[in-house]
Amino acid sequence: MDPNLYYIQVAQMGLFVLAGFGLPTVGMIGLSFLFQWFFNYGRPNPLKNQPYECGMKPIQEAQVQFDIRYYLYALLFIVFDIEIVFLIPWAMASHSESIRNINPMLGPMEITIFLAILAVGLAYAWKKGALEWE
Repeated sequence: MDPNLYYIQVAQMGLFVLAGFGLPTVGMIGLSFLFQWFFNYGRPNPLKNQPYECGMKPIQEAQVQFDIRYYLYALLFIVFDIEIVFLIPWAMASHSESIRNINPMLGPMEITIFLAILAVGLAYAWKKGALEWE
C-alpha cells in the first residue's frame, strides 16, 4: 500500500469524524446563543432575579438522617447487580474455541466458583440479618 494513500485515508477519516461530531456540536451551541439573543434570556430583570420556590412549606429540617439499612440494601443490590453484568459476557466467552482447546470444563468451573463465592456472601449477609427489616 502506498504510504501517501494511507495518510490521505487517515486525513479523510479525521475530517469525517470532525464533521460528524464537531459541526453538530458547534451548530447547536451557536443555535442556543442565537435563541438566547433573540428571546433576551441573557438580560436580567427584577422578575427573573426573584427566587422561585414551589411546593409546601417545609415541616422539618432538610438534613434528615436515613437508616443505615437503606445503604446496606443499596450496596447489596449493586454487588448482585454487577454479578449479572460480569456473568453474561463471561458465559459467552467461555464457549470460545481458545478456552475449549485448553480445557472444555474451565469456563463452567470458573463461573461455578464465582457463583459459589457470591452465594457465601449472600448467606453471610442473611445470617447477620442484613436482609431483615424490622
